[in-house]
Amino acid sequence: MEPEHEPERCCFDDWVDHWERQAEKKETVAGVTAHLLRALDEAGLAGRTVLDVGCGIGDLALTALERGAETAVGFDLSSKAVEQAGALAASRGLANRARFEVGDGSKVDLPEADVVVLNRVFCCYADADGLLDRSLAAARNVYAFTTPVSRGVVGSMNRAWTGCWNVIYRLREAKYHGFRTFVHDIDRIDERVRAAGFRPLRREHRRGVWDLAVYSR
Repeated sequence: MEPEHEPERCCFDDWVDHWERQAEKKETVAGVTAHLLRALDEAGLAGRTVLDVGCGIGDLALTALERGAETAVGFDLSSKAVEQAGALAASRGLANRARFEVGDGSKVDLPEADVVVLNRVFCCYADADGLLDRSLAAARNVYAFTTPVSRGVVGSMNRAWTGCWNVIYRLREAKYHGFRTFVHDIDRIDERVRAAGFRPLRREHRRGVWDLAVYSR
């Protein structure tokens, strides 16, 4: 399905300052990111290249480098987030192994990498297919994502919560410029990933509302 509004028109720049403050206090901005990194460690980061689609300020990519990944590339819609990711890389002594660019992961030609990650990204797009097409084509060995749980009681709660926030976004259109969040059918995403030749290594709920999945081939 076609996005109701293009994500790049949104307000991600407005959230960068908050992410930056969080990064000053801890290794990763979001708690679920720490869980995802542990799962990636188990799948194998050492000596591998990492592609972080929807990288934000680069905390996942940079922590992956600190845990043994060789190089990391990140793409994000927010130019401010990409600028901050570069600054964070420099502050952690990783600027020579990390590169961050402005780009829509559902549209740009993504470079191939051993490990491809989409952390809290699918939920920012009405259409997950573009992200899947581009990111799966770039993944060599490991594919991983976190996205809101879509099944059962938690899935119903996520949809209700998302609906409430979308009302707020709609009421504050001048600030959010058409931004909406979405709860995608994770089983359908799983089918696409398996069809690309990946087998599941881990699939679990984390932080109550997130579905975390790691695949390899």
